[in-house]
Amino acid sequence: MLLATDLPLGIDFVQVLLHLFNVVILFAGLYVLLYAPVKAFMDKRQEYFRSLQEEAEKAKQEAEEQKAACEKKFREAEDEINANRKAAEKELEEIRKQTRDAAKAEARELLEETRRQAERERRAIIGGAREDISRMIEDAARKIMQGEDAGDPYEEFLKDVERNQHNG
Repeated sequence: MLLATDLPLGIDFVQVLLHLFNVVILFAGLYVLLYAPVKAFMDKRQEYFRSLQEEAEKAKQEAEEQKAACEKKFREAEDEINANRKAAEKELEEIRKQTRDAAKAEARELLEETRRQAERERRAIIGGAREDISRMIEDAARKIMQGEDAGDPYEEFLKDVERNQHNG
């Protein structure tokens, strides 16, 4: 058997093997006691964050889908509002046209009635003037036949008009 003193540099291989065995046991113990639990904890934590990221991506995708759906509804609502606005404008224009036509018809009727009334008044005035002229002619003729001075016919006309105004 070889002794430590027999080996070059005084190395005892048994001691080296024992130290090597102790290092292996130390690494195995550290692996079991520290590395494996820490690695498991890190893997679990990584999986947790991965699941959070997936949930966030799902939520983002759902939000984008909802946004797209809302935008579609908004566009549809705008289209409906525009269609309703156009229909309302068309209806308003129709009402304006009907109102304008009714106003024109009423104005025509009013104008026609006014013309008829003006014609009646004109006839009444002409008839009254004829009666007045006839009476004046009769009065003038009577005065001439009776030998009276007829006077100024214009003055007589004015007096007759004043008398007619007072009588109604």
